[in-house]
Formats: sequence, C-alpha cells, structure tokens
Amino acid sequence: MRGKKACRAKTCGGTNSSNSVEFPAVGSRSTYGSLQGAGTYGGYWSSVADGSDNAYRLYFYSSNLYVNYTDKQYGFSVRCVR
Repeated sequence: MRGKKACRAKTCGGTNSSNSVEFPAVGSRSTYGSLQGAGTYGGYWSSVADGSDNAYRLYFYSSNLYVNYTDKQYGFSVRCVR
C-alpha cells in the first residue's frame, strides 16, 4: 500500500518519524464479504473486546481519527504494535 493514504499513530496526515507507526488505508470487509474503502480509510481491531458482539477499533478517514467499538461482523485489519 505504499503511496496510498495512511494515518500515523500520533497524527493523521503528519510526517512519519522513528517513534511513530503508520497504518495504511486498507479499508475493510463489508458484512457481505466484499472489500470496501481500500486507499480511502483504515480500520484496525484492538485486542480489547466489548462484550461478545463488539470490539474496539482504531478507525481513520481523511484527517479524522476515532477509537470506538463496533460489531465484530466487520472485517478490519490486525496489526501487531508494541
């Protein structure tokens, strides 16, 4: 996804430095199983569940960054970060 839109862990649209993490705009899997939003937005699961049906996610679109929970039926990416 190099060259596509991405969000840095510290700020969306900022410059990458040695102590930040880049999250590519990989989109997600829809509830129908198709890929949507690749190159436009990114959604990444956290390791924290919120009940049996929801989990927390990091989501970005344009210059907006959100941390919220959503239904586990959506296919967001997983990226290991230490």
